[in-house]
Amino acid sequence: MPVPEFIPYEKSSHNCLRNNVCANCCLLMTLVLLLTGCQITRSSFNRTVANAGAAFSAASTTITYAHTGQITSSYARSSFINYQSELSGLDQQLPSQQGAPDTHTVQQLLDLYKPAMQAVNQPCIAASCDWHAQVASLDRASKEFLKVGNQ
Repeated sequence: MPVPEFIPYEKSSHNCLRNNVCANCCLLMTLVLLLTGCQITRSSFNRTVANAGAAFSAASTTITYAHTGQITSSYARSSFINYQSELSGLDQQLPSQQGAPDTHTVQQLLDLYKPAMQAVNQPCIAASCDWHAQVASLDRASKEFLKVGNQ
C-alpha cells in the first residue's frame, strides 16, 4: 500500500487569506477600543446633556410627524410620556453633575431647557395650536445640548 506523500505547509492563497482576516480583525478590535475609550472618558455631565439633546430632538420630530400625518396623535402622546420621564428634573441635576462646565454654560442650557420642557409637558398635538413654536424651542435646546454634550 502506498504511503501518502507529505506536502509541506507552504504559503498558499488559503494562508494569505487567513493572515488578511487576522489583520482585519486586529484592526477592527483596535478601532473599537479607541472609539469606546472616547465614550468611557466622557463625563457624566456630557453624557446626560447629550442624551437630553437627543430626547429634545426626538420630541421635535414627534410633534412634526404628528402634524404631517406620519404618526397618529395617540402614538405621539404616548411618546411624550417617555420624553417627560427622561427629561424631568434635569434642571436640578445638571449643575451638580460630575464634569459640569462653568456656571454660565450651565445657565445657558437651563434657559433653553425651560421652554423646551414646557413643550414636552404640554405637547401641541392638536391642529389648533402653535406647534411650530414648540418645534423651534425643542430644536434650539436640542442643538445646544448636543453641542455641549459632545465636547
